[in-house]
Formats: sequence, C-alpha cells, structure tokens
Amino acid sequence: MIFRERLQVDRTVAAGYMKHFLDVPDAVLDELGLKAGDRVRGALNEVAFSRVLQQRDDGTVYLRFGEGWLRDAEAHPGDRVTMLLEPDPDPNHVEIPEELAEALEAHPAASAAWAAFTPGKRRTLAYGVERAKRPETRLRRAEQVVDEILLELGIDPDPL
Repeated sequence: MIFRERLQVDRTVAAGYMKHFLDVPDAVLDELGLKAGDRVRGALNEVAFSRVLQQRDDGTVYLRFGEGWLRDAEAHPGDRVTMLLEPDPDPNHVEIPEELAEALEAHPAASAAWAAFTPGKRRTLAYGVERAKRPETRLRRAEQVVDEILLELGIDPDPL
C-alpha cells in the first residue's frame, strides 16, 4: 500500500540514533492487517527498508528512521514523503553480509551459536557489518562479531 505522511523528529532521542519517525495511519494498518510489533518492509521515497512497527503510549503506530536512511531517501524533517508499506512475508529472515558469513564459517562454535540466536539478535549483530562502507571495516566488524560470540561461549577468540 502506498501513502504519504509527514516525516517528524523525536527531540527526546539523542543525536545519531533513529530519531526521525513517520506515523502510520490507522486506515493503512487496518487495510494491511498490521499492528505494533509486526515486521514490515517497504520503501521511503523509493529507498527500501525493513522495520518493526512501534507504538507510542497514546497508541499511535509509527516507524523510525535514522539520518543515513533519510539522506539516501533525500528526505528531511517536515517533508511529506511517499511510503510503500507491506507486511514482511518472511519476518524471521536475516540478511547476513558476506564478510560475516565467512567469519562464522571459519568458527563452527560461533556459527552454531549464531543459528540459535533470535532473528532480532542476528539482525542487530549483522547491522554494524552491513552498514560499514569500506571493505576493511566490514571485515573488521565481522571478526569482532565472531569474537564477541566466542567470548559469550567462554571461548578465547585468540588462543596462543
């Protein structure tokens, strides 16, 4: 479903976090059969995204976006943006960056732990790798994720 809505700023959120938001009209939620907590996908000014619908204390359902997403979408606070929204047909799917997949493959214990994580935890861990622009940063972050997993398992990531 396509609709237009005004992009707003949550001034209570610290800089650098996803402080921009877009309310999702009740009519859109009703037509798509969505509620807060549902995973959705879509496009903001034709820039693809995947998110979880959030809800404020007053019951309003909304989506948050960070400054990077807005830059890519050429959107600014106060703009009326075009939003394509639909339920995520595979809400548990997590896109794993190639660098992270290779790092996990090199450490079977970390790979097994990864498989047991919730989709949300896998998304969180993959996000930092995915958002890095430089190949060396992506590789370093993938190795850091694997090291963190190994440490959680009580395994020294750098045995002598």
